Amino acid sequence: MSRYTRARRHLLRKYERAVDRIDEEDRAIFLGHRVEELSYRDLAERHGVSVAEVEQAMIRSLQVIAQSVDGKKRRWWQFWRR
Repeated sequence: MSRYTRARRHLLRKYERAVDRIDEEDRAIFLGHRVEELSYRDLAERHGVSVAEVEQAMIRSLQVIAQSVDGKKRRWWQFWRR
């Protein structure tokens, strides 16, 4: 087995554990957007919240993932930098 494959599997496990750490409601929104590819508007309707609340749930989810994977606590705006 190559090192590259092992490293990729290790990173994937880190992301899986990070997603497991997200609050249940935020995780449902995060997975709805990233896996099911639903729009923020569709998610807002599905969960009975505003689009702004969906945006906040995504920000919280990304913060948990970033902190879990690379150990850095980031500000909300750092997720939109390119």
